[in-house]
Amino acid sequence: MKNLLSMLSILLLTVIFVAGCGNNSMKSSGENDTKSTEVSQGTSDEKEDANDTITVSHLYGEAKVPKDPKKVILLSHVSWEGSLVSVGVKPFAVMAYDNEFPPHLVEELQGVTPLPYADEINPEEIVKLNPDLLIISDRYKPLYDQLSETIPTVVVEVGGDWKEDHLKVTEAVGKLEEGKKVIKDLETEAAEIGKNIKEKVGEEKFMAVAINKKDIRVYGLINHATNSLLFEDLQLTPAEGLPNDFGENISIEGLAKYNPDHIIDVTYFNSGEFYDTVTQGEVWNNLTAVKNKNVHTLSTTWGFWDPIERQKGLKEIQAILLGE
Repeated sequence: MKNLLSMLSILLLTVIFVAGCGNNSMKSSGENDTKSTEVSQGTSDEKEDANDTITVSHLYGEAKVPKDPKKVILLSHVSWEGSLVSVGVKPFAVMAYDNEFPPHLVEELQGVTPLPYADEINPEEIVKLNPDLLIISDRYKPLYDQLSETIPTVVVEVGGDWKEDHLKVTEAVGKLEEGKKVIKDLETEAAEIGKNIKEKVGEEKFMAVAINKKDIRVYGLINHATNSLLFEDLQLTPAEGLPNDFGENISIEGLAKYNPDHIIDVTYFNSGEFYDTVTQGEVWNNLTAVKNKNVHTLSTTWGFWDPIERQKGLKEIQAILLGE
């Protein structure tokens, strides 16, 4: 009897031991499965994060920016917001003179928050707007130093080639290929318009001017969006003696050394004491273009730094010179 009880006790202990091992094995397997799932989910989240951002190289380094930003703030004294609009991105906030947007973008920027033009920007005002992308010109480096750690920021250098600026701005919002197409379409349109103008005017010479409050800006051959519009895109013949750069500011008397057949007038304010002094003065009225009534005053006068204004400028020049 004792032997039977001993055998039963041993058998019972064996069953309990095996069952315990099985539970521990199941528990260990379950923990491993859970950890595996957690690791898998973590990897998935990381991939998802990577897919939601792009890396953009810019003037001061690199920035990880949202692939599809919803609140873009753009701070620049030239109208890069037109580049955003041209690729279907409406900015959240941009700078505006006296609360007014550039004339050629008033309709396109309806509902956009205007920010005051200033050489120095209070970073706290930008933080309050809670942007998910900040695009700024190189004059705002202090702002970059203060905000780039917390707000994705792309810095664009204001240069002589509007295309480089345009492409960097469109790249920042994940629309680089669309930005390239905008340039290609503009070049095709400008080549056709320029060809038609040349057929009409031949080698007659052109010069662009803007009459400021105290002096006259004569635009040059390169390093400015206005110059590239006239002499690269449209292939017009430049007047002799134009500055071999973005331009120069001169006095009324300085006009005498230029004598173009056509003047493209891109004056922003066509009024005022100095403006009247210039346009009613002897030097101005002795120019060939003035005598032949070939002063072409444009309403698009923001500098042609963005594709929206460039296209509107092309259409206006086409209408003035070709009557189309």
